[in-house]
Amino acid sequence: MNKVLSGIVILLLVLVGGYFVDDGYKAKVDHLLHRDGAATVATSNGGGSDWNDAKPNVSGNSASTQNGRALSNILKTGLVRVSAQNPSKPFYFHDNRGNPKGFNVDFMKALFSQSEFGGQQIKLDISHEVDAYEKVPKQLLEGNVVDIAIDGLTFNDEDLKGVVYTIPYVKDFGYALIAQKSSNIASVETANGKTIGVLKGDPDAMAFAKLKFPNSRLVELSDKADQNGKWIVGFVDSHQVDAVMYDYPFAVSELEGTDMQFVSPKIAGSDIEYKIGVRAGDRDLLEALNAAIRKVTATDGYTEMLKTYFMSNKVATARAAGSNETVYVVVRGDTLSTIAQTHLGDKMRYPEIQSRNNLANPNFISVGQKLVIPK
Repeated sequence: MNKVLSGIVILLLVLVGGYFVDDGYKAKVDHLLHRDGAATVATSNGGGSDWNDAKPNVSGNSASTQNGRALSNILKTGLVRVSAQNPSKPFYFHDNRGNPKGFNVDFMKALFSQSEFGGQQIKLDISHEVDAYEKVPKQLLEGNVVDIAIDGLTFNDEDLKGVVYTIPYVKDFGYALIAQKSSNIASVETANGKTIGVLKGDPDAMAFAKLKFPNSRLVELSDKADQNGKWIVGFVDSHQVDAVMYDYPFAVSELEGTDMQFVSPKIAGSDIEYKIGVRAGDRDLLEALNAAIRKVTATDGYTEMLKTYFMSNKVATARAAGSNETVYVVVRGDTLSTIAQTHLGDKMRYPEIQSRNNLANPNFISVGQKLVIPK
């Protein structure tokens, strides 16, 4: 009997000791008891202040997170540490008051409100900004100072050893062809043979440009902004290039207030998917993010988010319907896929309608909009 009692005492000591010594174990117990949820409610009021440069209010735990424990640390502290490039409009930037804004901020607010993260609003620590795109995922491997990397990343798992990526949180966009409204470049075909600018250091973009513009001189361009916060405009206005091929989502803000336009907002054959990076050892965080991404991207709110940040009035008007083409007026409940199924006999032919109507994204349709149905 004494041996049994001694065994029980030893087991209790081990369990209690583990709670106070092992942070990961403690987080799991707290989560089961809903203690972390209560802490989050106490510090989150649902207002905009939760999305400013939140700093950890715990002593040392956040900065010393070990590989494979990011999710438990997020649940325990109610905070996720984010690596992002600033500025990278319209994904992420600061307003005149220094508050963080952009698609990524709104998306993460919805993402970390999902049940995978306790069902409570998780605060963002976005004090880990970098000044270059390629540095964003690298921060994941530099001293465990961040939990995720998000900035319209198009990297693959094998591109940076130790970093893996989620399913896309933004997709169905592509490379855009950008030129002055007054130029004689009216299509991808008329741009072939001209001097085309391509972002420096992007081998995927250069390979695609060589395929689409085989007769053109391709020039690599730095994306360093000028005093007006622009870069595409300067290269075109100075006649260093005739047009630029660049990711449509990032170009939306670039073209505001300029004499440039999207000749083609999505060049046929291009497809860009943006993902979130995590450390390879944080598989539980990766799974949680993927599940939450699926939920958020299936909502109407997500579609409105896309339209808010990525619809542009700089897209060239599609040419009028030809004699053999028909015009369809969008009604409630329509998608490009259902329209393609009805009018072209195959829902997978929706990119043809998207291209014919100069739509940057298949979600960019609204009730009452007129669409030309290609023959």
